[in-house]
Amino acid sequence: MSDKKYYDAQLDKARQLQNRGQYAEANALLLSLVAAKDGHLMGERTVLGLPRRLHAARLRLAKAEGDLVARIGYQYTLVPPPQTLAKYARFSPEERRVISLKSREDVPRLIHQIWIGEKAPPVSVKAWANHAEQHGYEYRLWREADLEREGVFSNSIFNRMLGEGDYPGAVDVARYILLERFGGIYLDCDWYPARDDMSFDAFVPLTGLTAFDEKTPRDTGQGSMLLANSFIAAPAGHPVFRKMLEAFPGIIDEMPRAPAWWSTGPLIFTIIARAGSISLAPASFVAAVLADRAPLEAVEEIRQKLALQDSGMLIAWKSW
Repeated sequence: MSDKKYYDAQLDKARQLQNRGQYAEANALLLSLVAAKDGHLMGERTVLGLPRRLHAARLRLAKAEGDLVARIGYQYTLVPPPQTLAKYARFSPEERRVISLKSREDVPRLIHQIWIGEKAPPVSVKAWANHAEQHGYEYRLWREADLEREGVFSNSIFNRMLGEGDYPGAVDVARYILLERFGGIYLDCDWYPARDDMSFDAFVPLTGLTAFDEKTPRDTGQGSMLLANSFIAAPAGHPVFRKMLEAFPGIIDEMPRAPAWWSTGPLIFTIIARAGSISLAPASFVAAVLADRAPLEAVEEIRQKLALQDSGMLIAWKSW
């Protein structure tokens, strides 16, 4: 029986072959791993029955070869079988009644951002604080000490992920706790305001639960749309967030090697949120995407251009 290190080495070898343009050899190596009896060491099974990391390797190869059909297929199915997570999205009649009521409730004019870890917060948080002040929103930047005072550390999954250094997963959990408790608008720190002449109320209704969809379709069991969880607007007490927080222990026990975007991020958010009523931000909500660590001057330049257009609200930019 092979161990995880063996499969790590095989997948790395396939990547090296791919990088050298030896696509046939890389494909043969990946095919040889499909029938591995202990393939679970490469991750939980996807819709295609492949271990997740092997599935992802085949997706990378399809991208390298320029095989658009294979790329779309592997992207769409790079998720667990829908029934795996569907059981966590069951709402009682009373919960559905509350969802309906919450869909007509205003979202508090409160912007939340979370930054944990030793690095200094990025410049985007100051931009959002200024934007909030200019448009009459309250702004909260949550650091570890703030989250601890609010009792977030009492959540076992948050504590576990923070202890393991899984900051994205920990921030996933924290955002749902804050939104359930306070409501408002949650924004990841790799968003930058695209404009200052208008704010969120010019783009979304700010009633009920609002998010926007990712560009890559996925087989969620609730349709092909995958919701991003990097921007969420909601009133306090929305049942979706309580349901997600209740689901995390079971999901992580069942899929201990799953990536955060499956277990605490966009996938489980989509499956649970789509069981109720939501609003979608407009397709142009993300106005521009900049390369990671692009200079701030590039951000300001694109903002100046966007100010002259009928653009969206967010610029994707990771400054760190």
